[in-house]
Amino acid sequence: MNRCLAAFAIAASQFAPVAHANDALEAKLRAYVPVVSLAKVCDLRISDATSGEHRAMLQAVKSDPKADKLAYRLHYETQTAYIKARDGGQRVAFCKDFIAANSQYAKARFTAVVEDLMSDVSTSVQKAIAHNVCGAPPVKLSKADWKPYAQIKKMLQTEHKSAKENAETNGWNVTEETTAVTEQFCAAVKTQ
Repeated sequence: MNRCLAAFAIAASQFAPVAHANDALEAKLRAYVPVVSLAKVCDLRISDATSGEHRAMLQAVKSDPKADKLAYRLHYETQTAYIKARDGGQRVAFCKDFIAANSQYAKARFTAVVEDLMSDVSTSVQKAIAHNVCGAPPVKLSKADWKPYAQIKKMLQTEHKSAKENAETNGWNVTEETTAVTEQFCAAVKTQ
């Protein structure tokens, strides 16, 4: 009897890591599939680490039919939720909520671009942008700061124009889309 229990214990210990591996794979699926699924429609920038994890996860899914079904279901559910929000006129709110909930894996592309630009300019340029776009207190710019300031303002105007064109093309609310760009911009400025 003890020998049977010992054999059962050994067999169970061999299957335990598989169960944990499947749990880990499922956790990755639940984290990365929705982010990658909404990357294009919500204008997300996915970090290199997240992209690498996603590729590794896809390789693991190929050999696990249950994980493959889960990945498909998560993608379908994510797209369905997005379409329902979009058709209900809530695209911007849905994407903002999604980005906030998944910010460790992705952020709005525009926010990421602004954060990148802001890291390369002086504090006075950052404060001037925050004043003129986000309502922060005024600041004086030196002569050297005017050029980077103008470049950032031009980039914001280009993003507003693009958001307006996308909204008109897709039948979205233009004001919501352009306001979302400004909010992303201000969020990026505040993180600096």
